[in-house]
Amino acid sequence: MKALKPLVISGREVLPLVEGGKGISVSNGESSGAWAASGGVGTFSGVNADSYDENGNLIPQIYHGKTRRERHEELVAFAIRGGIYQAQVAHETANGEGRIHMNVLWEMGASERTARRG
Repeated sequence: MKALKPLVISGREVLPLVEGGKGISVSNGESSGAWAASGGVGTFSGVNADSYDENGNLIPQIYHGKTRRERHEELVAFAIRGGIYQAQVAHETANGEGRIHMNVLWEMGASERTARRG
């Protein structure tokens, strides 16, 4: 069996193995961080990523807004909180090894804020 030759990905030499990026919380900070810690590239899904409170309880993504704009703002807040949370978990799990990437589906482009008309 031949040994794998490392590649430079995202500015660091890593094994040419990329994991993850699947949505619905299948690829999260734990799985992508563990993959990166093994010398590969771990990719967590940033689409509606789960986030947890200080006690480790899942923060449910429940929308309370009455208008489409209010619910849109809640979606953006959930996306930011979940993405940051999963990135932190991946970083801590990887312990400085490999590389960590985030997958954000094209459909999530609609979650960016648009200019408001005055």
